[in-house]
Amino acid sequence: MPVNIIDQSSKVRLRFVDSVDGEGKERLTSRTYSNVKVATTDEDVYGVAVDMAGLQSKPLKTIIRTDEKELVEGL
Repeated sequence: MPVNIIDQSSKVRLRFVDSVDGEGKERLTSRTYSNVKVATTDEDVYGVAVDMAGLQSKPLKTIIRTDEKELVEGL
């Protein structure tokens, strides 16, 4: 059974180191940005995320992109 994929939405989450406790464990905070165009390349998302993180006072830990897709049975 063939399956078609329909891109639905994309978002990017930036995780920052908020603080480090006495045992060296990092406490993280995050910012999520929705409505990223699904056609945007990962390289472009990464570049913009790094630029946005540069505006923050906390150090960037990770960049996570989440894409949602609808799977439908093909004809």
